[in-house]
Amino acid sequence: MSLPNVNITLGNGNIGTVTLSDDGISGLILSGKAVNDTLALDKVYVLAGTADLKKYGITKENNPLLYKDIMAFYTAAGDGAELHLLVVDEAKKLTDICSMGDGSPLKKLIDSAAGRIRLVGINVNPGTDYNATVEKCIDQDVVEAVKAAQNVASNYLDKIAPFVVLLPALAWNGSTDSLYQPREGSENCVSVVLASDGKVGEGRYYSAAIGQVLGRLATCPVNISLARVRDGSIAAEGWLTDGKKPEEDYSLWNALHDAGYIFYRTFIGKNGYYLNYDATAVATTDDYNRLSLTRVIQKALVICYKTYIDEIMDSIAVDPETGQLPTPICKYYEQLLIRNVNVNMEGEISGFNAYVDPKQDLISTNVLKIQAKIVPTALLKEINVDLSFNNPYNKSE
Repeated sequence: MSLPNVNITLGNGNIGTVTLSDDGISGLILSGKAVNDTLALDKVYVLAGTADLKKYGITKENNPLLYKDIMAFYTAAGDGAELHLLVVDEAKKLTDICSMGDGSPLKKLIDSAAGRIRLVGINVNPGTDYNATVEKCIDQDVVEAVKAAQNVASNYLDKIAPFVVLLPALAWNGSTDSLYQPREGSENCVSVVLASDGKVGEGRYYSAAIGQVLGRLATCPVNISLARVRDGSIAAEGWLTDGKKPEEDYSLWNALHDAGYIFYRTFIGKNGYYLNYDATAVATTDDYNRLSLTRVIQKALVICYKTYIDEIMDSIAVDPETGQLPTPICKYYEQLLIRNVNVNMEGEISGFNAYVDPKQDLISTNVLKIQAKIVPTALLKEINVDLSFNNPYNKSE
C-alpha cells in the first residue's frame, strides 16, 4: 500500500500547436546518365551528404552535372541537409521536366516526398549537338519551362503542397536588347538563375549555378533573401551564363536585375561573389515578387491548413436567438491560428492577426470564414547616408 498523496499527471498534445520543419527540404532534377546498378534514371533518391555521391557511383567523369550541382548544394547547405534527387535522360528539355502531363519528372519528385519538398532546383547540360532556339536573347525552352513549372506549382499549392522552383537561364547570348523579362510574367513560384559556376563535361553552354543557389536557399529562414550580404559570399569564382565573368558584364547588371534574374555581383571591399536578389518571375508590384515573400505565404498556408483540418465536420453551437457565432467561439478559432502561426513563424514575420466575423450563417452554409493577415518583415534593400564636413567654428558666429 502506497503512502497517501496527491498524484498529478501532466498531459501533453492538447494545446494544438503545429510544428513544422520542412522549410529547407530540397529537390534536384538533373539530366544525366544511369550508373550500373547504383543509379537509375527517373527514380528518386534521398541524399544526406556528399558521401552519397560514392554510394550511388556519381563521379565528375560519368555525371559531371550531377557531381557539380550536388557538391555545390552541400557546400552551401552543409552535410546532413535532406536532398531528393531525380536524374532524367540527357535528351529531356526543361519543358519536358516541368510538364503537367503524366510521367512529369517535376510531379514525380514532389509526389515521392508526399508534398514535403519546398525548394526545387532543375538543371540540364545540353551537349554539343544541342542547338538552342534563342529568342529574346535566351533559349525559348527556358521561357516555356517557367510557365510550365508555375502550372505544376499552382496545382500542388491547391493540394497544400507548396514549393518554389529555380530554373537555369540557359544559352543567354550576353545581350539585354529585347531580353526575356521574367518580371513581365505571372509566375510567382519560379525564379531564373543567370549565375554560372562554369562549363561541365561536354556541355555546350555555361551551366547555371542551380545546386549552389538551392543550397543557399535551403539554409535561409523563409523570410530571408538568399542575397543577404551578412551570410557571406556564395562563390569565390563564377560567371554569368553567357560565359563571361560578372565584372565583364558590369554595365548590364541593372538591366539584368530589373528584368528579374538571379546572378552574381560584387561589393567594393568584399571578396567573392554575392547574389543580387531573390526575384520571382512576376512584376515588382506583385505581393510575391521575391522568393522570401512567396516562401512566407506558403509556410503560413500550410500552418492554416494543419491548424484547422482537425476542426472539419465538428458541431458548433450558435446563438439561439440570432443564429450568429458566439464571441467565445470566434475567439477560439482566432487564437488557435494566431498561436500556431506565431509559434512556427517567430522571427519570420513582423505580426499576424486573424478575425472571425460573428455575423455568419453557419447553419445554412456550413462554411466558416476566417480573415488572416500577415505583416511581413521589411527588406533593407538600400541605405542612404548623408555625409558632409562640419566646421564647429561657424556655429559660434
